[in-house]
Amino acid sequence: MTKVLITGAYGFLGKAVVKEFVDSGYHVIAFGRNAEELAKLKSDNVDTFLGDFCNAEDINKACEGVDYVIHCGAYLKAWGRKQDFIKGNVDGTRNVMNACKLNNVKRLVYCSSPSCNPKKDSLAFKEEDYNVNNKINYYVESKIQAEAVLKNQTEVPYSIIRPRGLCGIGDKMMVPTLINVNKSIGIPLFHKGSVIVDLCAIENVALALRLCMEKDEALFQIYNITNGEPRNIKDLCEEMMPKLDIKPKYCKLPFGPIYAFAALAEGIFKLFHIYKKGPVITRHDLCTIGRTQVFDISKAKRELGYEPKVTLAEMFDAYALDYKKNHQPKEQ
Repeated sequence: MTKVLITGAYGFLGKAVVKEFVDSGYHVIAFGRNAEELAKLKSDNVDTFLGDFCNAEDINKACEGVDYVIHCGAYLKAWGRKQDFIKGNVDGTRNVMNACKLNNVKRLVYCSSPSCNPKKDSLAFKEEDYNVNNKINYYVESKIQAEAVLKNQTEVPYSIIRPRGLCGIGDKMMVPTLINVNKSIGIPLFHKGSVIVDLCAIENVALALRLCMEKDEALFQIYNITNGEPRNIKDLCEEMMPKLDIKPKYCKLPFGPIYAFAALAEGIFKLFHIYKKGPVITRHDLCTIGRTQVFDISKAKRELGYEPKVTLAEMFDAYALDYKKNHQPKEQ
């Protein structure tokens, strides 16, 4: 049976990837640093490896006898020190790549991140439009550098995906942020509420990673991945919030002044080395919901045969059931 090592296996994305590969008949080695979380994944077709890919010895050993590696693990935070992002995302990816080379792994599939021009809208953002000079936050910078680690070599076969707006059961960022801001000032509407957002159900990201591993066409290629269902942000909230038994409320805000405020706040936090907790809003947060950034997934459809298997409506329904079960207060 083909062996596939998955880093970050117990994270939001990692769990979906483990399921996708097991359901597709592969034997998975779930790699991560938390023994308790790894133990929850163990099954007949899932072995575990306790380690840290920032430690070259750990990932070298984990890749022994492995056919493919899916690198989902990342240092993912809204705010933090630059050196931590570089260590986790750039140096860590280099370690994974070197381990693949050492062990003659057939292909490394890397989960990267989109990088747009934060001050421009786009209705058809293609892979070649990738902004390598994006400095909007340390996470995006580190992912750009991690991609370069792979793209500047040819000894390790690789494929890269750039998923946008990951959401689904287990999401701790996208939908929870909208819920929390709705409780306070209301969901911000910029540019007279005309902003269009492009999301991706987590199951579809996992599917894309598998297709990148399996398809010859994906070798040394990069793909945008979304659900292919761009929505006006207000329409999206009107569909999603009632399923959570939440009444959406809105707050119209000017993009320019808020962007300037976020930039100033970030500068102050960096000046005084405040990293444990970030500003109330960052430029990255703002651009996620304040700019129209729609991604062209035609290359993935054409070369990978990628067709999203979970629609946004289905994702919202599943998320709502989980939310009501695990997050709403129990009736007395």
